[in-house]
Amino acid sequence: MAWRPSRFLLEGELDNTTLGKVVGWMKFAGMTCNVTFDLAGNFHRDIRGAKVRFKGDGDEDNPEAPGFMEGFACRQIGKVGDMTGGLPPMTTSVVWLSRMVFRGKRSRGR
Repeated sequence: MAWRPSRFLLEGELDNTTLGKVVGWMKFAGMTCNVTFDLAGNFHRDIRGAKVRFKGDGDEDNPEAPGFMEGFACRQIGKVGDMTGGLPPMTTSVVWLSRMVFRGKRSRGR
């Protein structure tokens, strides 16, 4: 079961510029530490290879936050789950473009 603390998120940054690895941090209301991430894997293809900085709508003074966030570890390690920006993937266009460039170079070389 997923823990969904998004209503307490203040800000954060996740970095997938090293493929196969996602590192970063998030700050949540109700926690005295920034949560750090050291995860194996990649973002989904719409943001793969990117560094993403974000701000949440959390309220640092929310009285519910400490109880909800209790037990949430300050260091998160493991495998990447579903991390996406919700953007349409551009794979088809990139593949088409690379084929066109390749064909162009090849035909000029003959």
